[in-house]
Amino acid sequence: MSSNIRTKLWVGVGTSVLLSTSAASWAETDVSAEFTQGPDNLLLAHADQGGERAEGGEPSHAPVEGGEGGEGGEGGEGGEGGEGGEGGEGGEGSAAADPYAVFTYLNASAGGEGGEGGESGEGGEGGEGGEGGEGGEGGHAIDASNPGVYYTNLAMMKGHLAVARELYQAGEQTAAQPHFGHPLHEHYEPLEPAFENRGVANFEGMLEALVEQVREGGDWGGHADAYSAAISTIDAAMQDVDGELREDVAFQSRVQLSLLRQAMHEYEEAVDDGQFVNVLEYQDSRGFVLTAKSLLEMQSDLYDDESYNELLAAYEDALKAWPSAEAPEKPVMTLGELSAAMFKLESELGEY
Repeated sequence: MSSNIRTKLWVGVGTSVLLSTSAASWAETDVSAEFTQGPDNLLLAHADQGGERAEGGEPSHAPVEGGEGGEGGEGGEGGEGGEGGEGGEGGEGSAAADPYAVFTYLNASAGGEGGEGGESGEGGEGGEGGEGGEGGEGGHAIDASNPGVYYTNLAMMKGHLAVARELYQAGEQTAAQPHFGHPLHEHYEPLEPAFENRGVANFEGMLEALVEQVREGGDWGGHADAYSAAISTIDAAMQDVDGELREDVAFQSRVQLSLLRQAMHEYEEAVDDGQFVNVLEYQDSRGFVLTAKSLLEMQSDLYDDESYNELLAAYEDALKAWPSAEAPEKPVMTLGELSAAMFKLESELGEY
């Protein structure tokens, strides 16, 4: 790993015991195609706000901090069961870490780029505009005035859309519908104050149009333009983050770390006793890991060759847990094995 790194950050999500993984290669799909439109097309945030349920009745996916309930949300008592009987994310005793903790150095109070309205750095006590309570079901409201949180949430939007497209193209149109709606229902509203402060044009209508259009079914070709327009608009919103920050290897590494943390949490929610109990969470987590990998590939010039190749190999090992958007009959990896694979990724990215 390059030695010219300013901060050493270890944020493993699981055990530090590295377990060996299968040598079988993970079959790459074209899911990452939309992540190659430019070096800065980072996907931004999956931390869904609010205990409100998205379409299809599934709970939102707010990142959690020790199981505390978001102010005005449904509290951290395990939440209402979502699809597959899933409890509220990050209920009592959840070990899930705050995926945005890696961006505290960018809070307005720390002199970072953040601070566009809202109270920066309050750890969810009301992000933009002081609106606490949108964290719901065991989560905290995000502080979208922090550029890292803002950027990561946009990346999460793209992760949702990527797995939605993959499912739709695989003939799983019904399964794809909730994921097309997640960017709108889980991320847009929490980001609105940041959009306003940054002068980013409203694109809620564009996301709504995509959701409505894919409900009509039919060949994917009939929806490709609407999908591309949504991706391009999200990319443009991401470009609003200061260019110097976007080209900082530490920032880009932490965006990946944030996505990986949330992905691991989603996967843990998807599995119980060696069985998939919530396929939506499996699919979300796949989208986030593919997104993180795509960000690495787009920012490859920020890393030295050795570090880049090590990270790419670590992503391939971790992605064996997600052989396709359609969940396998049983998990390919145990939670321990996946935790070890993710720890390797996080420890390498944490060098920056």
